[in-house]
Amino acid sequence: MMNSLIPLSVASHLDTAVTTDAALIYAASQHLLNVRLGEIGQVMADVPVFFSRHQQTGQWLLSGLYSFTPAQNLWLPQGQWLGSYQPVGMQTYPLLLGTDPAQLMLVADSRVLKKGAAAGAMPLFSENGQPTDYLRQQKAMLDKDLQQEYLTFQFVKAVNELGLIKELDLHLLHADGSSQLIKGLATVDEDKLQLVSAETLHQLQQQGYLLLLHAMLLSISRLNRLIQLHNVRLAGQHSDHPPLKNIKLEISRSVHG
Repeated sequence: MMNSLIPLSVASHLDTAVTTDAALIYAASQHLLNVRLGEIGQVMADVPVFFSRHQQTGQWLLSGLYSFTPAQNLWLPQGQWLGSYQPVGMQTYPLLLGTDPAQLMLVADSRVLKKGAAAGAMPLFSENGQPTDYLRQQKAMLDKDLQQEYLTFQFVKAVNELGLIKELDLHLLHADGSSQLIKGLATVDEDKLQLVSAETLHQLQQQGYLLLLHAMLLSISRLNRLIQLHNVRLAGQHSDHPPLKNIKLEISRSVHG
């Protein structure tokens, strides 16, 4: 169930604090985490970066894949983050910018919002109603992310218009011979990328897009690390499910039937 969004205000949230583990609590139930253009290099050090569709609008987004199972994150065993980097959308939870960027919004998540001087929680406002250092830092991060959101939109739009997004089916092959299909992800169409004109290639290079497209393709090798973490979790749970052996990537049949 999705938590509602509420406008942040001194009147309503003077004594509200955010738990120090809010980012981890949020990420624990996310198998996909939003990635901005400027984060691709850092995220791909840990996980593969794919295109995925926004659940409401259907628009393509950039996402890091942190698990093969929805509502699960393999990078958080026993509440410890294994990755070298946490995406900004995770770091700033439960704060968001509203339609008016001057208005901060708060996710009404009782797991991370506490009242009063709670231990292990960071107040949003001081006693006299001024934003705390924590809130100012989060606001600055969100303001910077707003620009990154626009740059990411421009990148995805340009790549999509060139027909360079290739929808995939991920076939998870288990040790007992059984398989599982994951749909809804896409990557860079490497074959089409090699066929673009010299002029288009130069433009992609000038925009800094070409390097990022190759980085996304390179990040696919991180699927091997996900397989390892998946099998470690299965072993730790003493699960009857067979371990993962391999993953095959195929062009989505729903698109190229």
